[in-house]
Amino acid sequence: MITAESVAKRCCRAENRQQGPLYIYKLCNGELKGSKDMAGKKTAEFMIVNRRTGKALQAAGVENGQGVCQAAPTGEDAQLWAQDGGRLINKLSGKALDVVHGSVESGAWAHLWEKVEDASSQQWELVKITATYKKLLNVQSGKVLDIVDMSEEDGASAQLWDDVDGVGQQWKLVPAGESAPAKTVTKTAKKPAAPKKEAVKAAAKKVEEAVKETAATVKEAVKETVAKPAVRKASEGAAPAKAPRAKKAPARGKK
Repeated sequence: MITAESVAKRCCRAENRQQGPLYIYKLCNGELKGSKDMAGKKTAEFMIVNRRTGKALQAAGVENGQGVCQAAPTGEDAQLWAQDGGRLINKLSGKALDVVHGSVESGAWAHLWEKVEDASSQQWELVKITATYKKLLNVQSGKVLDIVDMSEEDGASAQLWDDVDGVGQQWKLVPAGESAPAKTVTKTAKKPAAPKKEAVKAAAKKVEEAVKETAATVKEAVKETVAKPAVRKASEGAAPAKAPRAKKAPARGKK
């Protein structure tokens, strides 16, 4: 049965066929507040702070194509963002958080770009993880905002990545003027203390003495084994002693 609602959804899909499937589904089923619905309605400004590093998402400049990275939170304009429909708009540049070349691949870097009507690569859904932290889900790719190589360094770029439920993919929206939370510290098991040098030397000396003693014992055993057959062979091959010759009787004189 054809209804007005089904016709509207069909038209919606046709109009947005160049966008990602997730974006089309949510937009045409009323689950996404697109830029047309929220035009000009920006939220209060906030920093976007990474849970793992404690650093804020920052624009590297004001031009199209400028990168987006993490840096120590200062609350400066380059670190302040506001929601504009499904977009995240940087205060310093007035540009939207976007993905390089509109890519949907893991590892694609985030960057700034001027607002483009209905560009699903500029649409981000804030997915609640806890009362404090959220994931930033890119509507076009279905991937989340992450930091390259899990880096904790200032200047490390933001990127798209598969959702792996890592703390490096979780973000807190900190209202402008408030302090950012400290980074989440992951406890690691302590390594066992290294043995003292004296103990190591003593143990090594004992091993060395034992090796020498064993080598000496083996050497003596080898000598005895080799010497015995030699003695036996010598005794077997010796010539028998000759019996002493009898002395001739002295010749008798002639009469």
